[in-house]
Amino acid sequence: MDLAKIPVAVNFTLIDSDAGLAECCLRWQKGEALALDTEFMRVSTFYPKVGLIQIADDKLITLIDPLQIKNWQPFSELMLAPGLVKIFHSCSEDLLVFFSFLKLLPFPVFDTQIAGSILNEGISLSYQNLVKKEFDIELPKAETRSDWLQRPLTAEQLDYAALDVAFLYRTWQSQTRALQALGREHWVKEDCARILQQYECEFTEDFTDYYHNFKAGWQLGPEQLLALKLLAEWREQRARKRDKPRSWIIKDNALFAMAAEMVSNKSQLATIEDVSDNFIRYEGEMVLDVIRQVGASPDGESPDPIPRPLTSTQKTRLKNAQELIEKKAVAMNIPHEMLGRKRTLLALLYALQHQRDEGGQTELKLPDELRGWRGPLLLQELTEVLKPNE
Repeated sequence: MDLAKIPVAVNFTLIDSDAGLAECCLRWQKGEALALDTEFMRVSTFYPKVGLIQIADDKLITLIDPLQIKNWQPFSELMLAPGLVKIFHSCSEDLLVFFSFLKLLPFPVFDTQIAGSILNEGISLSYQNLVKKEFDIELPKAETRSDWLQRPLTAEQLDYAALDVAFLYRTWQSQTRALQALGREHWVKEDCARILQQYECEFTEDFTDYYHNFKAGWQLGPEQLLALKLLAEWREQRARKRDKPRSWIIKDNALFAMAAEMVSNKSQLATIEDVSDNFIRYEGEMVLDVIRQVGASPDGESPDPIPRPLTSTQKTRLKNAQELIEKKAVAMNIPHEMLGRKRTLLALLYALQHQRDEGGQTELKLPDELRGWRGPLLLQELTEVLKPNE
């Protein structure tokens, strides 16, 4: 890596002691924002294993070796300080890293990828492409897949890690000015807060909605659907307890088949594709217990149905809604994917259909994205386009 070609100071300090981290935290408390990134490994585990934490303020870059730190209290307090903005680029995986080893989510968060999309700099732009666009600098990518849990880390790894935050603070400053000029700063705050909300289930251990990820669930009867819901919850809990990927516990197709067939014994389990002898030996009785809960549930208890595939009429309404979004996005100079994602339009379409099926007696369940800044801009017109015919 030829750092001479990078016109920015990439000098950094490596912190590997409790005292060093505490001293840095005292300094960082005096600032208004910190740029953060993490390097981690996630090959055979549910939760990512943190290997390095990178931080930049307006002057210095600091790398924290988490394998050497014992006292995280000063850092944890800093991550939750409401007056200190935490700057990330594409923060979703980083948030899971923080939860996995500190059991917290940094707050408040400013995501430069989200801000870049709202500023029409590109949808889901990578950090490397963002730096190229904003600063005309090519960043190296060679260490992306390297082993961040090895010690000692190589000089190339450390240089790469430092560069991952070297431009974030200045990007936050320039994006904030641009957002303020457009009156869109609160848009980014809302969307970043929504990402944090997605991880609330990690604290509450409420995984009751995960069965919605099985789109074929519309084919199931009420008891089968309840079995799928309970099995999906069980797998989420099991994956976290064992710290293994979901598919290592049991694959989607096998979980779905268990619910569809309402298996009642280990012999039936053995006939399902991708159900191994080891799974039956160590997990089989638990799975059967979960399915038995369906029979013990009160009569009439059934989870919310999974929507059926769209009819031709619904497809037409969805297409009309997408065209509406595209026209508005052009007028507002914002990517249409950022203004109204397909999943948001589908959620509104299904909610309007459900309200109509219930005779208009139920409150319209709005998608989260239409409860914020998008609502006043879109909701009335989208409702007119997507609502079912009387």
